[in-house]
Amino acid sequence: MKITNILPDIKFTKNSSIQITGICDDTRIVKKGDAFFIIERKNFDIFSAIKQLEDKVSVFVADIKDKKKVLPLINKKPIIFVKNIKEHFFKAVDLYYNFNTYDFNFIGVTGTNGKTTVTTLIYHILKNLRYKTALLGTIKYIIGNKEYPPLYTTPDYLLLRKILSEAKKKGVEYVVMEVSSHALVQDRVKGIQFLRCVFTNLTRDHLDYHKTMKDYFIAKCKLFIENKNALAIINTDDFYGKKIAKLVDWKLTYCIENKADIVAKNISLSTNKTEFDFVYKDTTFHIKTHLLGRHNVYNILAAVGCVISYGFSIDKIISLVASFKGVEGRLEQVVDDIFVDYAHTPDALKKVILTLRQIGYEEVICVFGCGGDRDKGKRPLMGRVADKYADFTFITSDNPRSENPILICKQIEKGFSGKNYKITIDRKCAIKEAINLWKKKFKKGNKCCILVAGKGHENCQIIKDKKIPFKDSKIIRTILKNEF
Repeated sequence: MKITNILPDIKFTKNSSIQITGICDDTRIVKKGDAFFIIERKNFDIFSAIKQLEDKVSVFVADIKDKKKVLPLINKKPIIFVKNIKEHFFKAVDLYYNFNTYDFNFIGVTGTNGKTTVTTLIYHILKNLRYKTALLGTIKYIIGNKEYPPLYTTPDYLLLRKILSEAKKKGVEYVVMEVSSHALVQDRVKGIQFLRCVFTNLTRDHLDYHKTMKDYFIAKCKLFIENKNALAIINTDDFYGKKIAKLVDWKLTYCIENKADIVAKNISLSTNKTEFDFVYKDTTFHIKTHLLGRHNVYNILAAVGCVISYGFSIDKIISLVASFKGVEGRLEQVVDDIFVDYAHTPDALKKVILTLRQIGYEEVICVFGCGGDRDKGKRPLMGRVADKYADFTFITSDNPRSENPILICKQIEKGFSGKNYKITIDRKCAIKEAINLWKKKFKKGNKCCILVAGKGHENCQIIKDKKIPFKDSKIIRTILKNEF
């Protein structure tokens, strides 16, 4: 493709015949023949890496305001200067990948907790209703019959267009996406017209990035404000959900505690299933599900509410909820009485521990840590939750990244007021110690379980700049296999 095809608003006096084979704005994935857009990053000096790209790219595109920085760095390849580099980048990507938002029915799900379960359940229902559906989220991307490991919860602008181009070739009709607050602030979903926008809840998370809960909430609101023509499916039991409901005209509300368009009643929780009455338009439908806990009742209300808004048979949808086996790492029962969950916020940890008590466990042994280079303020808060709601906690390493895991654990420790905890830095050792304690309680006849929280589906531990293979569920099975 010629450079003029992706920059139609630029008047070329030269370089108009340059051929490109791709578009890129990331120095780590640039390919030969790309048009490289020099866009400044928050935590990376893009200008320090330009020189090494000259032998690969066909042409550079830079912002006119950066002309003095860029010119001394590039000698071999042409540079095209534009005003407002980001806008030109977005348009170029759309043109190169022939993107049209109306090619798909976009469903976006946002909130702190529950996004993965809600999107995966919506995907499960639509797929089994025989609609070609793509899923983009934290655990995986699914396009057609292929699964891909995700780079981000929500793909960046360029990757998303690449994915949608592939989805179009495969005849995909619905695209179900987790929409993160980072994605909304960074314009990753700019230009996409969502037809359904789902809000699950909002609790403390990502304050290393957003700084305040107000800014975090404003980021989430963007999905609803920028998609005024979408139907908003909102949890109005949530404090922030009530606020969002006031911002939109076309909405479908759901809750357990209050009045709403969709309400769950007569909830019955156990260690192997959940049952409740789904009340919609004065009609009651009974739902049975493999998903455990009250928080999953909310997730089901959101997913079913979204799908029924398209006019599909409620009876059929409810039968598909019953066949849904759940999501990896989301209150996943690895073996009897031992669970793995992705809970990595104070609210999520509290909810999952309370869920385990609600479904019949008298005692809960908790294993968790906190990620490095992330919101430090939540560490003692999570310690306080574990101190209050778990019977015993092993504080351990999560993904320490560049931080010292001992210091992270010490910060978590500040939330404990009693002595119902132990710091065991090595995560595998912490899990083993939890299993040994569980065995002692089991022999005494105690109805006790283990919750290994924080990493869920993740396959590795990030220590400094290395990713070391580590999966909680696999570690649990290995320890049990070697000890029995």
